[in-house]
Amino acid sequence: MNIIWRFYSDPTHAWRWQQISADRTVVSESHKAYKNYEGCLADAREKGYVFQAPQPKSNKGRLR
Repeated sequence: MNIIWRFYSDPTHAWRWQQISADRTVVSESHKAYKNYEGCLADAREKGYVFQAPQPKSNKGRLR
């Protein structure tokens, strides 16, 4: 299953996270709000979040 992690600031300016499936269904979310982004990120890591940098697009085979 492809999971998207969403990190956002709620209306009270506290940080939260969600795991969202490819069909945009919320699979899981933080149970508390965090004053700092770092605290939110640490909680998400405990729940399985791993940062994956986007892969650069290859220019192989393209005509210039």
